[in-house]
Amino acid sequence: MDEGAAFYIKQGDTFILKLVGDIRYTMGCALGDFLDGLFARTDYDNILVDLTEAHSVDSTSLGLLARIANFSRERFAHKTTLLSTNPDVNQILDNMGFYEIFDIIETGDTVSMALRQLSIEGPCKDDLTRIVYEAHRTLSDLNPRNQETFKNVLDNLRTKLGNH
Repeated sequence: MDEGAAFYIKQGDTFILKLVGDIRYTMGCALGDFLDGLFARTDYDNILVDLTEAHSVDSTSLGLLARIANFSRERFAHKTTLLSTNPDVNQILDNMGFYEIFDIIETGDTVSMALRQLSIEGPCKDDLTRIVYEAHRTLSDLNPRNQETFKNVLDNLRTKLGNH
């Protein structure tokens, strides 16, 4: 397995987020914090997500990506562009309903400029449960099939959050 990595750059009025390798929940805290900071900024009007070098994307990471789509729709009134060429990743995106909320481009285009790497330390246990819960809740809100798929996960995580 390739450990996942995240890169970003602001180019003009666009923020670019590039996810590489296996994108897993262990990146959740770093990605969640990055998105919180990004959403608080006002110096851009577009977000591009590049998954062309992602091998796999787990459900927590998909939920974080769905947050980007929801944010772009609310703040900018348009869909986020997502680049993805991996057939396995595209199948997951399709199954989760991402073709409805993103403009997904399945070309060989990739972002290759000088990107800054997002620091991804080990999982932050206290926040991770909340981030995983919120990510799955975001996915569940996309469509009824996702609600059914993630019902048990959300119930389990809700119980864990209630115990803190």
